[in-house]
Amino acid sequence: MLDLTQCSASQSEAITHGTGPMLVLAGPGSGKTFVITRRIQYLIEYHHVPPEQILVITFTKAAATQMQERFLKLTSESFMPVTFGTFHAFFYQILKQTYHFNASSILKESDKRKMMKNILHHIPEDLKNEPCMLLNSIDKNGEVNQDMMQRLISEISKVKNLGLAASDYESTVCTSALFAFIYEQYSHIAVHNNKLDFDDMVILCLELLKAKPSVLHLWQKRYSYILIDEFQDISPSQYEVIRLLADTHHNLFIVGDDDQSIYGFRGSRPQLMLDFARYYPECRQVILDINYRSKSDIVKHAANLISHNQNRFIKNVCANEKEPGIFKIHPCTSREEEMQNIILLIQQYMKREQAHYSDLALIYRTNTNACMAADRLLHENIPFHMQEKPVNIYQSPTARDIMAYIRYALYEEDVASFYRIMNRPSRYIQRERVPVQSFSMQELIKNNHDREYVIHNILHLYDQLHFLKKLDPYAAINYIRHGIGYEDYCLKQSLSIQELEELQERAAAFDTLKEWLYHAEHYDELIQESSTGKEEDAVQLVTMHASKGLEWNTVILPDINEGITPHKKAISQEEIEEERRMFYVAMTRAKENLFLFYIKEKTGGNFLPSRFLTDLQKHAASD
Repeated sequence: MLDLTQCSASQSEAITHGTGPMLVLAGPGSGKTFVITRRIQYLIEYHHVPPEQILVITFTKAAATQMQERFLKLTSESFMPVTFGTFHAFFYQILKQTYHFNASSILKESDKRKMMKNILHHIPEDLKNEPCMLLNSIDKNGEVNQDMMQRLISEISKVKNLGLAASDYESTVCTSALFAFIYEQYSHIAVHNNKLDFDDMVILCLELLKAKPSVLHLWQKRYSYILIDEFQDISPSQYEVIRLLADTHHNLFIVGDDDQSIYGFRGSRPQLMLDFARYYPECRQVILDINYRSKSDIVKHAANLISHNQNRFIKNVCANEKEPGIFKIHPCTSREEEMQNIILLIQQYMKREQAHYSDLALIYRTNTNACMAADRLLHENIPFHMQEKPVNIYQSPTARDIMAYIRYALYEEDVASFYRIMNRPSRYIQRERVPVQSFSMQELIKNNHDREYVIHNILHLYDQLHFLKKLDPYAAINYIRHGIGYEDYCLKQSLSIQELEELQERAAAFDTLKEWLYHAEHYDELIQESSTGKEEDAVQLVTMHASKGLEWNTVILPDINEGITPHKKAISQEEIEEERRMFYVAMTRAKENLFLFYIKEKTGGNFLPSRFLTDLQKHAASD
């Protein structure tokens, strides 16, 4: 039987809501799964709703499985045919029943990448005239930067979720004309192969329910109660499908937190949640305002941060735990010092009794920043697990150039490396005058005997290479950038200077060029060997996006600097507010200890402390 004795007043109000729409604002750690599972139990036991008429939708398969397991445990494992699933799983069932789709109809992520690679290899010449980030990421062999490819796939998804025309969308990675071409080709190939992606399923479902009232009526009749978890992540097209399904009964129970809406890149936005009462004026609203996860100081500072957003529901979230916990902000003079302090913090934590590496998480704004930490943890023999596959920076064009310089400085017989560096920057060395097999400097000079200025460039290059191999990795990359002039070459070619800075920062942990080169050449293998399984005892490295729904005893947030958090691409107020929500999500993953690190102005190069730290420090000063 349903037991409400352990519920707060607001939890009890949400659980025992009768018919009609309800909006439940559930802050971090407020027990939303607790509420949803007991709400289902209440409907069955007290309202005598047939279990098969209840639909519970979540955003991930893991969340749906966890919700179902919690419900089964609550009902003593008794079989009740409540439907638990993701949006995509539910939409697939509708399409399967009407159009007889099967699993082979769905595009896999690997299929998307193959399609995209093929499209990018066949870009018309007239679309290559205007330089952009996407074109710059394609190397001489036609290989595409994987991170850039994923960003492009995400933008295609966003266009579909928002219901936009590709020609009206302003891409962040390429020109509008090039994006429209890629989108059109992507759609054409998918249709030609009788395939559809998850976003197509939503669009098809919406079209089906609008075009065939009999099909819509069938599904409306089947599910008289719909409960949606993490409603703040819903896209406009998903919401439109749900509104159609709930149109008969209006028994729509939505649970979410507008302050945790962080998936704008795929079309979700908090405004849909903020406007819920406009669509359903009869809806009741409940706020779950007690955080059962975090210590009081963490809750207080997180609440202070998010209060600076304008477009939100006002809430007064408080901690159930009265102990303050630890909340600290650490300034550092450089990225290297920041990482040293984080390593020291981890080592000190592990001296505690019954301490586990898995108690700790490093949460980064992007996977690229997380990869830098993985380098250092690997070097310090600290076990770690990365939630997402790391981006291998050493596969980028600039990294390959740097590696070629160092490889040729160490091993002059490597002809392929010489070919790569000989005109980066330009030295006017013609490839046909370079021997095809291992050669000496004298042979190269002999082949250019009639070109005095080229001989001068060759002599100067070999002097630079001989000096280069005496340096440590950090100094060597700095010398390649500024002494040899590779950075100026990158600027002229519109290549990433940020990658050069990151390569140099990572190299600081290594003593010799051979050690660094081995690490760079075998990076994927080393990460795979050193990154443990999810269930093993290891420090967790996650992005802010991937941290959502998770929690740890101790959370470390590095790189709280402008350009990183908030991201440099966030310009409008709407984008900045989403970045602040992302930071809020990361902060509220901590149960007992929360450490924020940033690099101080001037001493840290071009870094400025994040404006979000200013938000926090304003409140700290007034406390």
